[in-house]
Amino acid sequence: MQILANLNLSNLYGSVKLTSHNNKKENFMKKIISIFTCFFIILGFAQTSYAESDTLKKLKKQGYATVAVANEPPYSDIKSDGYVTGAAPDVARAVLEVLGVNELRAQVIMYGAMIPALQARRVDMATSGLYIKPGRCESIIYSEPDLCGAEAFAVPAGNPNNLLTYEDIAANPDLKMTTCAGCAEEKYALERGVSADQIVYFDTPPSGIKMLQQGRVDVFALSGLGTQDLLQKTNDPNLELIMPISGVPIGCAGAAFNMNDIEFRAEYNMALAKLKATGEFAAIIEPYGFSAEATAGESYLTRCPDGK
Repeated sequence: MQILANLNLSNLYGSVKLTSHNNKKENFMKKIISIFTCFFIILGFAQTSYAESDTLKKLKKQGYATVAVANEPPYSDIKSDGYVTGAAPDVARAVLEVLGVNELRAQVIMYGAMIPALQARRVDMATSGLYIKPGRCESIIYSEPDLCGAEAFAVPAGNPNNLLTYEDIAANPDLKMTTCAGCAEEKYALERGVSADQIVYFDTPPSGIKMLQQGRVDVFALSGLGTQDLLQKTNDPNLELIMPISGVPIGCAGAAFNMNDIEFRAEYNMALAKLKATGEFAAIIEPYGFSAEATAGESYLTRCPDGK
């Protein structure tokens, strides 16, 4: 496998900060927002710590939280014995333990079905790289970002169609791409002119890579680290990684909750802030290839309309 660009997220963020005076100001403002966000989270938690939310009371009483996850390493990974690990569920486990909920019971759900599951309360929360997007913020609420990363393509070696952006796919109607229904990558593609007829949906990421190997599609699109992990496991010299994808913003994910769980979200954010402050958060996510620094200047307040 030939890797066109091996992206280090901390380096990426460092380079973004240095590109221009305007970007410096923008990142400075992000950090200020992040600091104030943490302050108000801590203040709010301090005021309500003696009166737990009904949701947290329920979870502590039953001893577990039911959490929706996808099977997209390194965000989340379903082991052969059924145990769920990965950066997202590992962070959620640690946060829930701080809150006094000792068990995470994972329910594997495709990304497109996670929001309906939260709305119907079939799960207590979702965590698996579900990016914070304005459209999603109209239906669910998010924690502070826990995982941020670039986007990527997998293409045949040599990148014969010279695909570096979603616009490149849109420019050739004969090309087919594969991604998952409800994923951020589907939205990125449609927003940038890729027609619905060009998109072939996979059931699981490995099945999408198989379609690429078989020549049924021309490009596979998913999160950067997820795509890189797949190609490393596939170890096919006939495939190539394109990362990052130009014209697409860095994506940030967080834990997702039912719209009515505002108090529980505040409690979760407080516990997450504690893990970030102690360094435990970095110790959890960095072995999976994520950067704790990448989340430092990010807040759901800047990614959701009306700061929901």
